[in-house]
Amino acid sequence: MQRIILEEKLRIKKLQEIKDSQTPIMTGVRIPYKGEEKEFSVYRIPLNFLVYNPYNGRIGTKVKTFEVKSHKLDPENPKDVEIIEAYLWESKPDRNKKTMESLIKLKQQEYGIVSRNGFIIDGNRRASLLNRIFSEREKYSKKHDVSHCEYFNAIILEEDADKKEILRLETTYQMGMDEKLDYNATEKYLKCKELQAVGFSISDIAGMMSESESTIKKNLEILSLMDLYLEHNDYEEMYSMLEKREGQFVDLNSYVKAYENKSGNAKTNWAPDQNDINDMIGISFDYIRAQYEGKEFRYISQNGKGNLPKSFFANEKIWNDFSENHSAIEKIDELSVSEYLDKKGVKQDISAVLADRDKEWVKKAKPLLEKNLGVSKRDLENTQEADKPQELLQRAKKALELIDDSRSSFYTEEIKNLVNEINSMCWNFKKAIEKELKKNG
Repeated sequence: MQRIILEEKLRIKKLQEIKDSQTPIMTGVRIPYKGEEKEFSVYRIPLNFLVYNPYNGRIGTKVKTFEVKSHKLDPENPKDVEIIEAYLWESKPDRNKKTMESLIKLKQQEYGIVSRNGFIIDGNRRASLLNRIFSEREKYSKKHDVSHCEYFNAIILEEDADKKEILRLETTYQMGMDEKLDYNATEKYLKCKELQAVGFSISDIAGMMSESESTIKKNLEILSLMDLYLEHNDYEEMYSMLEKREGQFVDLNSYVKAYENKSGNAKTNWAPDQNDINDMIGISFDYIRAQYEGKEFRYISQNGKGNLPKSFFANEKIWNDFSENHSAIEKIDELSVSEYLDKKGVKQDISAVLADRDKEWVKKAKPLLEKNLGVSKRDLENTQEADKPQELLQRAKKALELIDDSRSSFYTEEIKNLVNEINSMCWNFKKAIEKELKKNG
């Protein structure tokens, strides 16, 4: 049965009637409001007087991605409500099942916060679970009385609460408390941008999110890189495509800032300019898309203080070879996002469809990425051990011993030229060693 959603004017009227005539279930609840602690009461509100906040921090990235290529979700449209509820459920299915059990047996233990026109500021997930239980009440009513699941216990904000104040409260309660650990990793970056856009200062945002000002500034820098990455892959505003990639952006941001500022811990044997740094960012994006992480990802551009390079970017020759070989990636054919969605069909979970697009690209790109990374990694290790000739020669000897000269691929002009080069190098090494040994007696 399709849910009936009251229009805004009627919701405002009904919520005011509750405040005027209903005995609160809790009083003296203090929350930060308009720059000070204020007391509020908690009321028992029928769920059909309320609407979800579709940009709730738990599902904001999924919703924004959906809206880019589909339509703006309307929490007053019953069909869109089903989409919002599906996202809320999928955000934490295991946690949601446990919370449902608690709501059935123990009732609602934590109050929510709603605006005067019925938008749920804090408690979207719990409200969605109560709605789910009540819509399936026949299944649960054999063992439990679930009549209470038709209601949501919440503070009703004063009528003069404007959009900015609602956003402040939403941030404080969604991301400034312990429960922020439940939210998508990307949400904190988006929230910083959103708060700054409506006029909050870095200091204000830091206070709301229980973070330092330097962390907020860094979050905004990292989001700028994330936005560049999305644009690089035809995913503008599709923030769910950043899933499981936060760590790489955190690392890349620190490398970029160090190289741009020419800091003491960003030593190189050359003088990379902004164009070189931009190339490094673009190449890093391809490895991020393929979900390289940890040590493998750090090989590309990690900065360091010592004379020995810690990454490809720190050594001009290694970087030029790595960058030149990476250009082969550009030859990979790929449908645009719009073409891909047209081919696959736009589904509710656009993120899942586009994740398949990434997988198809990675399948083609991975051999090139792996080979180039492996070759440059060996070059980096050799450069790092330039003052350890015995180790390098032993490694070269082992590599030569692995060559199978019974294969036809061995008998080419290219191999012959390489053998001549190696032979010439070995001869020069031998003569230099003999000369030095003779000189030293």
